[in-house]
Amino acid sequence: MLKKLIRQAKTLKTPSALFVNHPNGYDFDLPDNILVFARGGLSPVLGQGAIHHRHLLNLNLGAPCQLLLDGRRFLLETGSVFLIYPYENHLFMHTDEQIFRLMITFEVKRSDILPERHSSAMLNPESFTLVSNLLKAYQNQARRWDQTLLLTLLLSRIQQDTEKDSTPSAFPESSSFAARVVRYIMNHLDQELGLNILAKQFHISRSHLRRRFQEETGISLGEYIRRSRITKAMYHLNQKEKNIGEIAELCGYSSIQAFSRAFREKINMTPLAYRAKQIALKRNHVLKP
Repeated sequence: MLKKLIRQAKTLKTPSALFVNHPNGYDFDLPDNILVFARGGLSPVLGQGAIHHRHLLNLNLGAPCQLLLDGRRFLLETGSVFLIYPYENHLFMHTDEQIFRLMITFEVKRSDILPERHSSAMLNPESFTLVSNLLKAYQNQARRWDQTLLLTLLLSRIQQDTEKDSTPSAFPESSSFAARVVRYIMNHLDQELGLNILAKQFHISRSHLRRRFQEETGISLGEYIRRSRITKAMYHLNQKEKNIGEIAELCGYSSIQAFSRAFREKINMTPLAYRAKQIALKRNHVLKP
């Protein structure tokens, strides 16, 4: 069963852009902008954690794989399915050449059709058939609406299965130093988070703090803080309630200029341009019949 999915997934072409606009053409709040691709082998494409605004459904078809998620470690067994939510910092550890993962990324606002955070299910004959049908539809460039329906059915099936299957093996939280650091960072993004402040907070030397965080998360502490500030800003820019100055303050920037400079460095556009682009994309989601 898994070998068939691996053969099918290996024929996928890697998308030229991972965050493109592919609306299904209907004004229903179901999974949209679906992309399907695969990763395998000893090394992932990126050697550091990723944070983005899309949901990522990971199907572990090869050897067991470790996942670092917001500072916590999970062991994803062969044949397991795990959903990563938007703005979660994640890194898949490709330590075995037999690791092979199928990934389905998408956007959706409603959460009632989604599996719970940090829950996992194992592929069974029913979910396997749904995955295979979705792959076939995607590869044959079937109507976007057909792909949306197939993914909705798959997510619903996984949601039901996670209620019966046990959660993925998580390494003891007490052993994860990075998890405690991440929680502190996420709760204090509107404040100064310099190395001296964090080292004092966790009663550890600056060098030891940097080294342990890098070892446990695969990303440097400074880069994690920068990404966390930017992704929080992206979230608020996608909403309409707060102006640029308020978002800058919420995300820990001393001025609008400092915020704009940091945002442009990471996203290659100003916060205002990003907001305008997101508004335009949302408009395009509702296509005229």
